[in-house]
Amino acid sequence: MLGLALIAIAVAILGCAGQQQSKGGADRATVPLLIVGNRPYIDVMLWRPDGSKRSARFWVDSGGGAFIITEPVARDLGLQWQDVQSEQGQDYGQPEAPPKAFVGTVPLDLEPNGVLVAVGTDNISPTEAGHADGMLPGHVLARYHVVFDYPNATFTLARPGVLKPRGYMLPMPVSKEMGFPRTEIEVDGVTYGFLLDTGASFTMVSEVLLKSWGQKHPDWPRYRGAVGEAKTLGGQTLETMFVPAARWGPYDISEFGVTSQREGVFENWMSGMMTAPIVGSLAGNVLKHFRVELDYPNETLYLSRP
Repeated sequence: MLGLALIAIAVAILGCAGQQQSKGGADRATVPLLIVGNRPYIDVMLWRPDGSKRSARFWVDSGGGAFIITEPVARDLGLQWQDVQSEQGQDYGQPEAPPKAFVGTVPLDLEPNGVLVAVGTDNISPTEAGHADGMLPGHVLARYHVVFDYPNATFTLARPGVLKPRGYMLPMPVSKEMGFPRTEIEVDGVTYGFLLDTGASFTMVSEVLLKSWGQKHPDWPRYRGAVGEAKTLGGQTLETMFVPAARWGPYDISEFGVTSQREGVFENWMSGMMTAPIVGSLAGNVLKHFRVELDYPNETLYLSRP
């Protein structure tokens, strides 16, 4: 999730985006998955106006709002834009037409209003996480059946109905407008709703929840600000806590870290973009231990691990 704020741009520009699949191309593709700072990256193939192709590194963010391309890549593709707007100090322009983009040989179905150019920058990835020429977000992924195989470092994108799912089946409600997937985990005997957020490096929760856990369990390690891997998260981190155990479907999760965000970020703002309320986002520090299969059209998650 790109700082939490860029989603607001996508909400404004997507409106009532259609869900029709584009025609042609292969029905599935598997490409290498690079994990840097707990974030997933893949190479996307883009077409220039003369028909030649170039590869670009994309950050794959199930909690991201817009399909973003950096300005140098956009200019190489011959894109033109106007109506530049600013968000958190970064300027974004909306191109007159979306680029032709492929994962392997599978064409990406891009809504014209859901594509942005990051003006004046050649990298949208957090500095400590390396380089990204663009971001592949939730509303695009939601048109496909997607597999993040973290242990085997592969990413699969397939048209609906093509893949035979494998893993433990869990419900995964998907918001219609944004394509954000929801999942639930159990901590200390209580079940909580989370955004399944591949784009964030570290799991986040509301400050209200972290404080309540701290009051009930003063022995759970707790620190001000970002600690360890949480420093890769970026944005505003209030506290870091290490939860000794949790359960996701049939799987036990051993000690993992969470950071807190201001009250209302998840309870009010983000929950309004989900199918039901959430208290946080389940991110890369947990996801990297699993094969995470997201059957978006059927709103089903298939989970497995080595």
